Amino acid sequence: MTDHATSGFRRALRRMLTLTVTLVVCGGATAAVFAGFSLVTSEQMPAPAAVAPRTAVSVMTVEPAQGYTVTRRLTGQVEAAARTDLGFELGGRVTEVLVEEGDLVAEGAVLARIDTSALIPERAALEAELAALAADAELARLTLARNDALTERGFRSVAAQDDARLALTRAAAGMAATTARIAGVDVRLEKSVLTAPFAARIGARMADPGQTAAAGQTVLVLFDAAPARARIGLPPELAEGLSVGDAVKVESNGAVLDAVIRQIRPDLDPDTRSRSVVVTLPAGTPHVLGDTVALMLTQTIADPGFWAPLSALREGVRGSWSVMAVETTAQGDRTQPAAVEVIHSDGARVFLRGALPPGARIVAQAPDRVAPGQLILAQIATHPQE
Repeated sequence: MTDHATSGFRRALRRMLTLTVTLVVCGGATAAVFAGFSLVTSEQMPAPAAVAPRTAVSVMTVEPAQGYTVTRRLTGQVEAAARTDLGFELGGRVTEVLVEEGDLVAEGAVLARIDTSALIPERAALEAELAALAADAELARLTLARNDALTERGFRSVAAQDDARLALTRAAAGMAATTARIAGVDVRLEKSVLTAPFAARIGARMADPGQTAAAGQTVLVLFDAAPARARIGLPPELAEGLSVGDAVKVESNGAVLDAVIRQIRPDLDPDTRSRSVVVTLPAGTPHVLGDTVALMLTQTIADPGFWAPLSALREGVRGSWSVMAVETTAQGDRTQPAAVEVIHSDGARVFLRGALPPGARIVAQAPDRVAPGQLILAQIATHPQE
C-alpha cells in the first residue's frame, strides 16, 4: 500500500510541475508579445511637433503712382555745320596745294593754285593793245579839235569834222572792249587761286602739285569750323512735342551735353519713316564727324500703378508674374500671393499694375523664400523703391 501510494504521489507531483512550467512559459510568451506590441506602437506614434521659427523678410508699402517717366535714347550722327567740296572753276595744272588734311584755315586763306603762265602774256598783249587804242583816241581828239577850229574859220569842211569825231568814237569803243578783255583775264587769274569760303578744317586733299585738274573737279573737302551738329531721326509723335530752340540733352562718348534744337524737318524719311531733328552741339567740345550720339528725351506715361524692386517679383506659369502680399491676421503677418502685370522696367525697379489697395505691404526681397500662407516676421525694407 505504501509503495502504491508513493508512486501515485510522485505522478501527481510530476503533473503539477509540468502544469506549472507550462503556465510559466505561456505567461512569459504572453508578456513578451505584449512588450513587443507596446514597443512597436510607441515607435509608430509621432512625437509632438516643435514650433518652427518665423522667417524674417523685408517688407515695403505699396505707394500708388499715376504714371511713370521713360528716358528714350535716340541715336544719330555728328555732322559739320557745312561741308564744301572745293574745286577750281577753270581746269589747269595744279602748281601749289598749301594745306594738309586736318588743317584749320581762316576765311579767305589761299589753299591751292593752278598754272597761270598762259594768262600773263595774254594780259600783257591786251594792255599793249589798250595803249595803242589810247594813242589813237588821243590823235582823234587832237584832229577833231583842229577840224573844229578850221571849220569855224571856213577852212575845213563839215565832213572832215565828222570823220574826226567818228574816229575818236571808234578808238574809245576799242579801248572799252580791250579793257573788258583785260578784266576777263583778271577774273581767270583770280579763279586760278583756291581760297577758303569760310573758317574751316580741311577734310580730304584730293589733288597734288603737278596733277591736271578738270573744271569743277574736287581738290579739297572743307568742313565748317563752327560748332558741330547732330542729326537724329525721331518718331513723328515725339518730334511733334519739340520746337526749334528747345534745350535737350545729348550723350556723346559717355558724357551728357547740353544741346539746342536748330531745325526740325517737316517731311518723313521714306526709308525709316522718321523726322530728322538737327541739334547744335556745345562749342568747345571735341567731336568726331560721323560719330554716334544719342538724344535723350524724357517722356511721361499716364498709366496708374506702383513701383517695386525687381527682387519683389515671383515668376509664375505661362509668363505670369506675382508678388507676395503681406496681410495681418490674429496669429501675425501672413503671406498671400497677388498677381501683377509688369508695365515698365528701368533695370533695378519695375512699374507694376495689380489689385493691391493703397498702403498694402509686399515682400520686397526674395519672395521665393516664403510659401503662401506662411507666418513671417516683417521687417521694413531699406529704400525699397530706389
